[in-house]
Amino acid sequence: MFHECEKCKRRWSYPLSECPYCFVSLKKITGEKAVVRGAAKVNIPTLFHPNVPYYVFVLEDEFGNFWSHKSEEKHALGDELKIKASSDPDAVAVWRVKYEHREAIEKALDLIGGAGVGADSKIVVLPTLEKASHSYFRDNISPEFLSAVLELLASKGVKTENIVVAGQSFGDLPAPAMAQKSGLVAACQKFGIIPCDLSEGEFEKRGQFEISKKVLDADLTINLAMEKMGRAAAAENMFRVLKKENYLGQIYLSSEAEIFAALSPLLPNAITIGEAEFVQRPNKIAVFMGLVLASKNAVNLDRVFNEIAQSAKIPEIIKNITAGGIPIAGRSIREVQYQAEIF
Repeated sequence: MFHECEKCKRRWSYPLSECPYCFVSLKKITGEKAVVRGAAKVNIPTLFHPNVPYYVFVLEDEFGNFWSHKSEEKHALGDELKIKASSDPDAVAVWRVKYEHREAIEKALDLIGGAGVGADSKIVVLPTLEKASHSYFRDNISPEFLSAVLELLASKGVKTENIVVAGQSFGDLPAPAMAQKSGLVAACQKFGIIPCDLSEGEFEKRGQFEISKKVLDADLTINLAMEKMGRAAAAENMFRVLKKENYLGQIYLSSEAEIFAALSPLLPNAITIGEAEFVQRPNKIAVFMGLVLASKNAVNLDRVFNEIAQSAKIPEIIKNITAGGIPIAGRSIREVQYQAEIF
């Protein structure tokens, strides 16, 4: 995506609030084609690009904009580079965050077939909410990421009154306190949305589970996972749709893998979007990875993320999933992989 001043026609690849020369708002330009205009093969590994060889291309769109692109695949000058989407429900989309969360989120969703929402769609957004901490610790979903998702839904015509941003605490600290401290309440207020505490709502019995009625009544549940190395953050966050007492009883009797396997079929209209621009290492220090992931299969997304980060510890819930067997759309695992837990 590029940004053009409609007055002086200057363009920028990064977002600006207005043209610094004309002081007018900018128009977004999104190209549909990417033609290879320059190419180089890299054989020397670096800390953040350890897998060699790989190729770096200079691409041009139909508007004459240029940018660079890393790829495992070899292309000749003049070739059109195409990023293929996947219709497989188990596929995981991997995409780079360049400057804007919304652009990366929208691209990742398009790579798995889109969210399929409209003006009358009833949507529950379930952000990761674990601690009362500032957003830079990345314990919770960041307010910037939540804002980008809400902005994207608004651009699709979804009515504000049909969007529910919900969370629940499984600890001693109430969810509203955590949401206030982390900046998520402020992010919701910008869109006129009042976040709700699922624990104060109704739950319905479905088999062995007691599931939030708000989630069951929704057309789509968007699971916003704050990815963490050595964790299955996306799958863990899905458990927040359960009544606290019901979850504690389930985890006493069964493993997380068994609980997720039984719960997942009861929530068929769910999409997970994983925030992985800055993520926590096991020592709680955040490190830059610059990614957004999306999938209709939360455990597959967790497995792919941990494979990209080369996590030393793979959680029990996803340890039996083979990363090589998961369909990938967008950027390949090798293109974005490095030992983030070390560097």
